[in-house]
Amino acid sequence: AELAAVAPAVEAELAALEQELGAGAGGGGRRGVLLLWRDSPSLRLPLLNAAAMMVGQQLSGINAVFYYSTTFFSSAGLDSPVAGTLLASAVNVLAMLASSAMMECAGRRRLLLVGIGGMFLSSVGVTAALIGKARASAHHEDDWSLNWLSVSFVLCFVIAFELGPGPIPWQIGAEIFPEHARAAAMSAAAALNWVCNAAVGLGFPAMSSALGSLVFLPFAAVLLLWLLFTARFTPETRGRSVDEIQVEFRRLAALGSRKPARAEGDGVPLSSIRQPQG
Repeated sequence: AELAAVAPAVEAELAALEQELGAGAGGGGRRGVLLLWRDSPSLRLPLLNAAAMMVGQQLSGINAVFYYSTTFFSSAGLDSPVAGTLLASAVNVLAMLASSAMMECAGRRRLLLVGIGGMFLSSVGVTAALIGKARASAHHEDDWSLNWLSVSFVLCFVIAFELGPGPIPWQIGAEIFPEHARAAAMSAAAALNWVCNAAVGLGFPAMSSALGSLVFLPFAAVLLLWLLFTARFTPETRGRSVDEIQVEFRRLAALGSRKPARAEGDGVPLSSIRQPQG
């Protein structure tokens, strides 16, 4: 009985995959990402989304926290910086498990917005705590509450990352592209991700020396821009086929350019888009 109940959903999914494969074969097979950008205007906004998610994920500062956590916790006044690093890692794992359980019920876009917003607020909080510590040090004071406040904001930063900005860019990236474009688009996105990762890892010490207690402000600026972009141009993908997601992208692009929502060759009316559950 249970197999009979899920059979229609399985058949619909197989039919959608066959349609994607057919569209990919008709479109000339796999192409590089630059050719996709030049020849497929309908894929430009998905490509921008994939790039924004990878750049935002790495330039959010999360790896600055993990790569230099011991140094940070030491400057925060912890007696055992290694214990702080282990605590951050444990919080990271627990938050990742929670995100895995919530992704299907809460939706990708909602978790992404909540996570980015949480990281932004946490980075502002860390900055405020570090400024307070700098002022206290200038007066030769040591306020332990500011030490723990800065550590607490960093832990909140890590939790917010794992709720959405950590896993979801990879999940959404695989869902927003048709089969013929997916490999090239995600390969380019992964390469961009690692370039930004390296830039943060190599550049953070110099940035920390130059900015001091304001070192998290550039990360906060990136997170704010990413939050605004996601709120405006990233659709929900849960429970939608690739065709429906592509139609939603065309609608978002049309709103941005103030053109009519229906483009040549849309093929699927906007009224046929299934709304995400919940």
